[in-house]
Amino acid sequence: MGPADRRPPPETQRLDAFVDAAFAFAVTLFIIGGNTPPTGLADLQQALLRVPAFAAGFALVAVFWLGHRRFGQLAPVRDGLSVFLSLAIVFVILVLVYPMRLLTESGAHWLSGRVLPGGDLIATPQDLQAVYVVYGLGFAGLAALYTLLFHRVGRRPAAAGADADGAAQARTAARIWAVITLAGLLSAATAMIAPIARYPYAPGLAYWVIPIGVALLGFAGRLRAPAAELPPA
Repeated sequence: MGPADRRPPPETQRLDAFVDAAFAFAVTLFIIGGNTPPTGLADLQQALLRVPAFAAGFALVAVFWLGHRRFGQLAPVRDGLSVFLSLAIVFVILVLVYPMRLLTESGAHWLSGRVLPGGDLIATPQDLQAVYVVYGLGFAGLAALYTLLFHRVGRRPAAAGADADGAAQARTAARIWAVITLAGLLSAATAMIAPIARYPYAPGLAYWVIPIGVALLGFAGRLRAPAAELPPA
């Protein structure tokens, strides 16, 4: 019976429930109505214009939640360090959600040709630069926590209740999250040195490192596959 078939102990279930609740709360901070509920049709229309930005923020939070969910499937048993890393993830996501909301709403405003709301959130290129740096560093820090979580399962599978296949999957996940960490750092560095007034989108382009890096990791993994696992010519 592999770790995916085992029922996690009660303390693990409580920890995962707490993490799930924290991610759910983070999603509520993207609520389309802003800080106050709509009080009329005009407010409702304005709130609905925030749906694209809400969808983008929701997707980003969901990616991180799914990452922790995958960790939970591979590691039904947690030690003290794993618990600490999970709690650190909760802390960082609740901090990161604010710059994330600024960027998603401002980005939706810019991409829509200033039709969608969000143009009043970032006033100057210097403000945009600061938000990019804060978000990039927070994004990188959050991804680094996931890298450590999966790396620990890959290095110590028995302590996490993982089998050999789960350990291999954890090592692959750790490499992917390392690429995600690199993208956040590259975005923050780009924001620090790029002329934001001329190229406000430049730090965002750094996140293309993620799909490119994941594709390269997949290609490298296929090259390392044993000949017995390759399909016959």
